[in-house]
Amino acid sequence: MTPWQRPGTTPYPQVWHTIQSLDSYTNNLVRYRVQDLPPDRFEDAVEHMRKYFLRDEPICGSLRFAEDPVGMREICDVWRRVVQQRCAVVCFQEGSDEIVGLNMLTVVSREDQAQQQQQFASPAVRAFVECTLYMTEKGQLFEHFGVDHFLSAWGLSVHPAYRSRGLATEILRARVPLCKAFGLRLSATVFSHPGSQHPAAKVGFKDRVVERFDELTKKGFQLGQIPVEFNKLMTLSIELE
Repeated sequence: MTPWQRPGTTPYPQVWHTIQSLDSYTNNLVRYRVQDLPPDRFEDAVEHMRKYFLRDEPICGSLRFAEDPVGMREICDVWRRVVQQRCAVVCFQEGSDEIVGLNMLTVVSREDQAQQQQQFASPAVRAFVECTLYMTEKGQLFEHFGVDHFLSAWGLSVHPAYRSRGLATEILRARVPLCKAFGLRLSATVFSHPGSQHPAAKVGFKDRVVERFDELTKKGFQLGQIPVEFNKLMTLSIELE
């Protein structure tokens, strides 16, 4: 099986979803769009994730990624590889090029062992990646859903100035038309924070694997003091036309 590639028939970049919500500064109703992350914003996207995701994501915050130069470099390199697949999406407000939110989407293939084989020098990055892969593998996604590929992600983030507007939900909702365009019948992601778990549930994601963080620690994952209770692998089945 050849590695997954974005279909050549799918225009790039394109808009996947548009919504109306409140403006961050005036509280007027404005339009937002969720679209493919264009190449000229790849590094801006990595910087956004470095600045906000690493601070807000429970495992990354607990393991103090922001104080780990090696870990910071390694996780940013993961995101740089992810965006090369040209699946990541970004949210913009109409008339602005400020990054409102991001979802670092990636397509995982049945025979793709690259992530599992990758070695990290940072113990924090190793713990984060190994825990995420453990949750994903426990879900037996390929076997249970009978797919060869599924849409996953290495991080969802909304700029602090644009939170409490339902935008995380709408960024996740953009996965539906994207999956249909790519011919993918499944999206699955490990969501570690209620701030992403609740929006995912609104879109239709279902719990596939649920683990308490204290139980994950007992299983040997060195995750530090996690401020939330549950880690969840959640799945969304897509009906292809």
